[in-house]
Amino acid sequence: MRALVDRGLPQDVIDVHAACQYYSVIEIEQLGEFDPCDLRDRLESVVWVGDEEFAACGLSPDDISELRRWALDWESDLGLRILEDYDDPEDADD
Repeated sequence: MRALVDRGLPQDVIDVHAACQYYSVIEIEQLGEFDPCDLRDRLESVVWVGDEEFAACGLSPDDISELRRWALDWESDLGLRILEDYDDPEDADD
């Protein structure tokens, strides 16, 4: 799973997406010991990967659309959680 952030190849994204059948994204984040900001950046970059690169890995056009939707949903969720960490009043010094 670390390969998603370390390399970020199309197959790495596909592999982590497949793992989501068995693990929640929170569990995957913990298992991969991902930095939330790095992971968010990598997930966001999925939109820049060409369809032909995903197709070369065996994905159909529908699979590619689903993969992108999943990656962007996770990226959005991560962004919100990152903002919550910055806005957490418990962490503020009074």
